[in-house]
Amino acid sequence: MARVFAIARLLPFVALVSMLTTGRLVLAQENEGEDEPEPEPITCTDPNEVYDDCGPVCGDRTCANQRKNDVVCRRGCVDGCFCKGGYVRNKSRKCIPSYMCSSLG
Repeated sequence: MARVFAIARLLPFVALVSMLTTGRLVLAQENEGEDEPEPEPITCTDPNEVYDDCGPVCGDRTCANQRKNDVVCRRGCVDGCFCKGGYVRNKSRKCIPSYMCSSLG
């Protein structure tokens, strides 16, 4: 009876050694994560926007705060769609060339 109990205690160890020697356990670990699909690329809807994975925390400049010192922005970044260089957000949240702000009056 004691021998049967001792053999039963060794079975998990024997199974592990068997899996390691046949490569089953190694292959299972190597294949982890291979079935995960790549994330879809983010497409901005406004043609004057670009995706940035580290854009300003305080968002885009607007017609009301175009100058550098108009906004105090804390450090850090966020991902999202931001206006292209030279563009700012108007009151409708569309990206427009900054020179057009003066004509909006």
